[in-house]
Amino acid sequence: MDNIILALAVGVAAISLIALVRVSQLRKGDLKTLRDIKKAKSALSKKVFYHGDSDIPNYRQFMQKLLKVERKFTRYHISLIKLGKQPVFDDVDDHLDSLSELFHATSKSCEPFALALYDNEYMLMAFVTQGSGANSQEAVQKQHEILDNLPKQISVSNTMVPIDYAISSLSLTGYSAIYGMDKVQRRLIYSMEHALESEDGTFFHNEQLYKAEMYKKHVLRKLTSSISFNQEDFYLVFQPIYTPCDLDKPVRYEALVRWKNNKNLGPKTFIPMLKSQPGLQEGMTEIVLNQVFSLLKVQLETTKELAPIHINITKQELNTEHLYSHLKLLLKGAPAIAGFIIFEVEKNDSLTDSEYIKSNMRKIINLGCRFSIDNFENDKPSYQLLNNGYYKTIKVDKAYIGEVRDRRSSSASLEQIMATAQRYKLTVIVEGVENQYQLEYIKRFENAMLQGYYISAPLSANNYLSLENKHRRVSPQAV
Repeated sequence: MDNIILALAVGVAAISLIALVRVSQLRKGDLKTLRDIKKAKSALSKKVFYHGDSDIPNYRQFMQKLLKVERKFTRYHISLIKLGKQPVFDDVDDHLDSLSELFHATSKSCEPFALALYDNEYMLMAFVTQGSGANSQEAVQKQHEILDNLPKQISVSNTMVPIDYAISSLSLTGYSAIYGMDKVQRRLIYSMEHALESEDGTFFHNEQLYKAEMYKKHVLRKLTSSISFNQEDFYLVFQPIYTPCDLDKPVRYEALVRWKNNKNLGPKTFIPMLKSQPGLQEGMTEIVLNQVFSLLKVQLETTKELAPIHINITKQELNTEHLYSHLKLLLKGAPAIAGFIIFEVEKNDSLTDSEYIKSNMRKIINLGCRFSIDNFENDKPSYQLLNNGYYKTIKVDKAYIGEVRDRRSSSASLEQIMATAQRYKLTVIVEGVENQYQLEYIKRFENAMLQGYYISAPLSANNYLSLENKHRRVSPQAV
């Protein structure tokens, strides 16, 4: 308990409020329980049930008493309150009286509610109603009433210190699946994160949102573990890229990563999660790059004619030297493989504005690799990217070819991109070709390549190798 007081001094002057009880609505048996709660505050040993040597009660024993109120037809409304950090609380020994004063001032301002310290950061408040109970709207109104009544400042060492608050709340019944201190505690702390980000400092718990985010965290832990320790959990499939005049022989492939997991989660779910934690995207790119390198190396031992493979990367990976360093080390024993690796990076202003990113791109190009722009658009920022000469290929989203719905349809935007790319001597890869009309439309452009399920679904590594063994290749510079 002494450690809790020390932590309170070093960090956040916070608290937890527990039991806001409408006495008039409770039964006689419940009133007895509430009287027991009040007696416990003075009868129990301070070393066990109070924080250090203070007169601020520890909430856990207090909460246990509260939850003994008749569970049938009972609704609990519980709020977590966090106080903004103040430097004057950094020394607990010198300011313990002031903290106690704040606790009692808060308790008094929230009458007829009882209070108890939750830990070194929070106070917990709960009120109980019988019958149908208060609804969530009333509980939200209570949040604002509580915030309005809390003391706005307190005297510490003869100095008036302003205090600000955030409050998160939830409602539950005696038979709720989340009934219990630990479950309630986790949800209130989660909701507090949202309260701190909200404009008015309040947030009412949303169980559906909580479960979704907890599930996301669970998946993220599994994903992190796979990237860090079980890289064999990932495998590649290869989406063929063709020229419109020859749909039998792919001229390139795009490497797409898949994750073996018991939830059968696809890339649309786990790829966006890579951005949520530093290092995950870099780790994933290393896994993809290593597997692509191994496949190309095996083929290069028997032939010098390979189809280049596109690998997706982010602008953040170009903002450090990690990718360049790993690539340089990887190519040390087989530098010729660089000519068959094309990094596909999504269009972004940083690719034009950042000298550091452009410097790293030049280093990678000097190793022999190439770059392609993903999600190229018919707009000025996209066209500005073409001026630096770093790209040999651009890729457009399926929305452009999607404008072609029959033999009479066309896409003015796509035609503009094609014409501009031809002036720069660039190849345009059109994604999402889905029917014969779109295929025939693409054939009119000399600088076009295409990919999509209409032509071929992604291939497994074995099928990719089998298909490659069927065809002889030309020099990588020609494609």
